[in-house]
Amino acid sequence: MTDVVRWLAALSTLVGLGLSLGLNPALYAATADVLAQNTRVARRIGWMIGGLAVGATLLYALLQSFDPTALVTAAEERTTDALRDARVDAVAGALFLTAAVGVAGWKLREPIRRPRAATAAPRTRTWSYFLLGLGCSVVGFTTLPIMYMTGRVTEGVTGDPVLRLAAFAVFLVALAAPFAGLAGAWSLFPSAASRVEGFYGRLARTDHRWLYAGVLAVAGIACLVVALLPMR
Repeated sequence: MTDVVRWLAALSTLVGLGLSLGLNPALYAATADVLAQNTRVARRIGWMIGGLAVGATLLYALLQSFDPTALVTAAEERTTDALRDARVDAVAGALFLTAAVGVAGWKLREPIRRPRAATAAPRTRTWSYFLLGLGCSVVGFTTLPIMYMTGRVTEGVTGDPVLRLAAFAVFLVALAAPFAGLAGAWSLFPSAASRVEGFYGRLARTDHRWLYAGVLAVAGIACLVVALLPMR
């Protein structure tokens, strides 16, 4: 009974860790774009999931050889120091305002944006989704702690290498499940997919340059205000 409870606790933890690793805005943005285009959905999502699995497996194997706690702590300290430095906020504010002026100037020089030439298929290469998944599963402040905890959980639940790999497979399934589920559900509702595809096309053809300029300007002003605050 004790072994069953231990395995249930470990597997539920691994499911949570797998879902946490997949919580990346870039992954869900890419998934939404693929679904909205409604072109080679299964293939592209599959390549992205493959990249996630390969990256997570490589990091899992790498972290078995050393403790990344000191590395993560140093990265957090450097990030905190940067957030407390007013010069960082001032430079960021200047960059945002410069970008806002550039976008506004582009809009004034070219009030009507030239439409893109129609193509038979989206230009994004299928293998680029593999690289996206690979990068999102390896690069980031949360990936190291999540994969380190995954290794510790699999080691703590069993000493058998085969069972340990089986437990890690549960982690991989949880990592892939949201994206595979979205792709599968999308194929079950073709009429809804067609409507969303049409809305996405109209949205892509809309000129958002004034909106971009406004958002960049607000972000720049906010950064400059923060830089001038006496208490940080």
